[in-house]
Amino acid sequence: MIVFNFDVLARPGKELGARVPDPEGMYLWRTLHETTIGQMAVIMSEAMDDTTMLETWLKINGVKAIMYDVVGTREPKVNAEQVARILAAAGGRSMYFDTDPATVSETYASGIPSLLVCQPFVVRPEWSTEKKMRGWDSLVEEIDRQALAKSEKNWRELE
Repeated sequence: MIVFNFDVLARPGKELGARVPDPEGMYLWRTLHETTIGQMAVIMSEAMDDTTMLETWLKINGVKAIMYDVVGTREPKVNAEQVARILAAAGGRSMYFDTDPATVSETYASGIPSLLVCQPFVVRPEWSTEKKMRGWDSLVEEIDRQALAKSEKNWRELE
């Protein structure tokens, strides 16, 4: 069985419903899902009272796992122990994928083949910070400066 941490499948976000699927993580999931005949699981490190939103996210994005589990903490040792329990119950070949180096280190130290998934992503500045409004005076000054520069360009051509 292969266990994915939810963070491999979704980009970071403030709340679960707003998390966008990560294209590379989803590609990795689909490729391995096909080759393992669906013997895959998802664990969620974040705490949540109701798993309905997680189930909905997984369904909408086509992530069909034979099981999922909510660990409820980002503590690497606790996550690693939960992964070990899941893989011990499943038996056979196993592997773990995560974006957290500390958790991957813990799972690797306990003898579980693990892969650290590094997913670079860029948040556009206008999405994360408020755009400063330019004052009317600065706009008028900029228009005047450009008009003067344009007329000076033509001024030298007339001589």
